[in-house]
Amino acid sequence: MTACEPGRKQGKRRVVIAVLVVLVLVLAAAALLWVCSPLYIDPYRGTVQSDEPSLALEDVLTGEQAREDLDYLMTCLRERHPAWLDGSGKDAAAEEAYQQARSAIGDEISVLEFYRLAAGVAASLRDAHTTVSWRPDPDAPYYYIDTGVTIAQLGLPLTINGVPSEEVLDAYKSISSFELDEYIEHNFWTYGINYEPVLRTCGVDTSNGVDMTFRTETGVQTIHFDFAPLEGSGGYPKPDYIMDARNNTAVFTLTSCVYDEEYCSTVAAFFRRVDSFGIENVIVDLRGNTGGNSLVANEFLRYLDVDQYRAWDCAVRYGWYLKWYRDQVYANDRAEPTFDGSLYVLTDLNTFSSGMDFAMLVADNDLGTLVGEPCGNLPDSYGDLLRFLLPNSRLRFNVSYKKWCRIDREKAGEPITPDVLCPSEDALNRAYELIRGEA
Repeated sequence: MTACEPGRKQGKRRVVIAVLVVLVLVLAAAALLWVCSPLYIDPYRGTVQSDEPSLALEDVLTGEQAREDLDYLMTCLRERHPAWLDGSGKDAAAEEAYQQARSAIGDEISVLEFYRLAAGVAASLRDAHTTVSWRPDPDAPYYYIDTGVTIAQLGLPLTINGVPSEEVLDAYKSISSFELDEYIEHNFWTYGINYEPVLRTCGVDTSNGVDMTFRTETGVQTIHFDFAPLEGSGGYPKPDYIMDARNNTAVFTLTSCVYDEEYCSTVAAFFRRVDSFGIENVIVDLRGNTGGNSLVANEFLRYLDVDQYRAWDCAVRYGWYLKWYRDQVYANDRAEPTFDGSLYVLTDLNTFSSGMDFAMLVADNDLGTLVGEPCGNLPDSYGDLLRFLLPNSRLRFNVSYKKWCRIDREKAGEPITPDVLCPSEDALNRAYELIRGEA
């Protein structure tokens, strides 16, 4: 045996030990990954269902509390939202908004001021479903302008408590998540301007009501509006329909996309009556439908005389990757009785989310004719919500974890625009004109 042989054996032994150590570490890492991955990739981890109220807008957070909330918001966005993986570049806008918001937090900040900062970060994504919202105490009154003269009847105000109304609108846009300017402006003038919490979060002093100035035939007029408690709405209106046998038409009104047994039975009863009356024209009124569950559209289409239809491409974020579902075609699970007549769908700027999806399925599969105004959000968008609470302010925020792509890729990036454009209030009459051959 030569003198170098013991050294060789020791070297080999060290190599074997090193290999074994590496192997153990790899197996341990794999085991850890196997255990932890399902937890990490689960989109719903850490979400909440609580509707507890936020802190009062007048409450004060320390700078540390506010930064903790903002950091938590950003962590959830980075870990759940598809924009950080889809190459769209929208994440860069959110990262910049986050840095600016964080630097604006001092030693202390009111919940109202912090809400504006946090909502602005979410709004920077231009995703109508990713939002930060302040939730009032459900037992406390919710105030709105209660008057026999609606603001809409007076025209758009010039000022609100001395502030130019366009500045108030800009403030509303800065804290609102939206995709289309037309939608958010319409939403503000028809909804937001009437509600005290909205005006307050936009920087309007609402402690003694509001004074609004209007341009009239006799000059500029100032009108004072007080706020009154809003009574409960009683939930979403149920789907309804009428049979207009004289005009060979049936109208199905759907103001929200609530998918439940009652909806399914209503759709079935509707088509049974359509069949019994021998009606050849169906109008679906989606005006004012702000969304809900997209399955309402699939259920309705079951009664149409089609074998299959295309659906949108979708990407789902699971932790560190996006899983794409492309070129989806749904076999139509037909239901009886089958309707093979003409379909018309009415839309407006308040046709949103799943309401818009319903209209897109009809439009992009050439199943019917759309009448009215463009829908309020884009088919190429983000959606399906994860709900969280900021730990200190208790502000609620929603994060999209899916990305949707329009069915008709030749119209990518475009809103759902009706075949027949007209004001929302004229849409039903225009549909009747089409049916009568007058248009």
